[in-house]
Amino acid sequence: MRSAEDIIEILKRSFNTPSTKDEKLKVVVLCIIISTTFWFFSALNKSDYVTQINYPIEVVYNDSLYVALSEIPDKLPLEVTGGGWDLMTRSFGFNMEPLIIELENPIRDNYRLSSNLRQDIVPRLDPVTINYLLEDSLIFNIDERVSIDVELVLDSADIKLSPNQRITSEITLQPNMVRISGPKSLLDTIQRPIRISIGDTEFNKSVDQKFSIRDFGSSLISTDITEVSVKFEVTEFMRKEIELPIHPVNFKGKTGSIEPKRVVVSYETLVSEIRNVDSLNLVLTADYSNLKKADGTIPIEITMKPSFILDPKLSQSKVKLKDNE
Repeated sequence: MRSAEDIIEILKRSFNTPSTKDEKLKVVVLCIIISTTFWFFSALNKSDYVTQINYPIEVVYNDSLYVALSEIPDKLPLEVTGGGWDLMTRSFGFNMEPLIIELENPIRDNYRLSSNLRQDIVPRLDPVTINYLLEDSLIFNIDERVSIDVELVLDSADIKLSPNQRITSEITLQPNMVRISGPKSLLDTIQRPIRISIGDTEFNKSVDQKFSIRDFGSSLISTDITEVSVKFEVTEFMRKEIELPIHPVNFKGKTGSIEPKRVVVSYETLVSEIRNVDSLNLVLTADYSNLKKADGTIPIEITMKPSFILDPKLSQSKVKLKDNE
């Protein structure tokens, strides 16, 4: 193996008598590299450099009981003075064991003054010395981790149905509760119960689908379920009209008659329950005991209505008592 003196001598000869233009260029580049290397190592040997470094911090707390609302500081910026070699190694994070900060109750104990950390960092940096702490304090934004059980609901008013369709069963959600976990301060803002959204779809048949639970807008909030099964029956109805008589009640011994004697009733019924007029069993009455003497009118009442008839409406709501004399 050749000595350093031999290598330098060869470089000198190559520089003095290079055989080609490419070799001249190679020699020049090599000389620049060598001189830069000598300068670099010479510069690192100086001991009065001033620079900034970040000292690593590790914050330790019980993350099963607490959760960070924002990023926990993991470094403390310092202005330091030291030798080139020492500063270079520390700038790359070498020879710096993280300073452990333990928080028993991070909600109450939510900060550290940088000045109180200095005495722990100084021996770890030796022989580098600290000039300034570039931040006054370290702030820890940590909250209590909690879980709550919240009811899930779906209001029938939120459901859009195709024309002539109605919900004809109870709306069931399975499950009907969700467990939500996360920072207490965020969970306290959640409105309860939680409403399930099924979008803008118009339903024309019975529903048995899964729908997503809404996003709470934070990655810190989690739920034990992400979907809920929604079931309800949808049935087609038809609106019909029929003219029916009004039956006088408690008119015995009274004079006069009612006008009109018949009114039109519109109603909705299941398409599967459409029946003949005679089988409706829909009875209208005008009770004399309800006579309003001020205007001589009697309200019309529906006193008998089968279960398959919905939303009955009368063409008029009262009759006039007419004197027969």
